Amino acid sequence: MELNVVAIARGRSLRTQYLAGFALLIAIAVIGLFMIKWAPYWTRTAQVAVSHTLGASILSGTEAASPSPSIEAALDYAGIYLQRIWQAMLLGLLLAATVESLLPRNWLARVLGSGVVRSSFLGGLLSLPGMM
Repeated sequence: MELNVVAIARGRSLRTQYLAGFALLIAIAVIGLFMIKWAPYWTRTAQVAVSHTLGASILSGTEAASPSPSIEAALDYAGIYLQRIWQAMLLGLLLAATVESLLPRNWLARVLGSGVVRSSFLGGLLSLPGMM
């Protein structure tokens, strides 16, 4: 009898831990996506609607044409691109670490890892809030 009580308590404890981990994942995702993706894009969309221009190109800046292919142009582009995406990259790494450490592997594999269309649809649906 005592063994069953311990097993039930351990099961409830694991369930509570998993629910807390899932809640933390949702909180990080919503707050992080709002700060890094949704609010800046909302602001940028309003600016574009008023000015009717997208602004300078990441490739050519204010020049009429893109620079000639070279190592220097590639490094310049990589630097500019990294400046634009570093926050989203860190959020993605934080979310991946949260999923890896706080959600049970068998649950994640069961929900998203099967070959049925439902799993693919659910995975696509879960990725939509993070799309640009």
